[in-house]
Amino acid sequence: MVLLSALGVCSAPTSAATLPLYTRLGGEPVMTAVVSETIDQVVADPRLNQSFSGSNLRRIKQLIVEQICDIAGGGCHYSGDTMREVHEGHNITQSQFFGLVEILRKSMRRHHVPLRERNELLALLAPMAPDIIEVPSPPMPKRPGS
Repeated sequence: MVLLSALGVCSAPTSAATLPLYTRLGGEPVMTAVVSETIDQVVADPRLNQSFSGSNLRRIKQLIVEQICDIAGGGCHYSGDTMREVHEGHNITQSQFFGLVEILRKSMRRHHVPLRERNELLALLAPMAPDIIEVPSPPMPKRPGS
């Protein structure tokens, strides 16, 4: 038994929960497809694409995959600038930000990323919002009688 254990024959299978999030997301192939699809759809949407004008989309996609790999435990190191530096002066609205997030969510579903992993990734990305959004949404109008 000791010999079999040393050879890894009797070792317990690795539970999905113990794998890094990046692996559970599908790793580089899935994240590359998700990011590429998301950016392509955002760029095609006139309500969302203003901050991508004249940008190197291939590099943006590469850096986003790298960043997801980094924050999700995939062993990568994000080599880009901070989110504040990257988005400064683009006047990205809260509505545009949430539009991109919705496209990202749909793309992850299309690529069969499980719900738990989608939510874990979104929870890691959410704290970046204040560094990306420069134009908050206008306050909701008051209801009559309030």
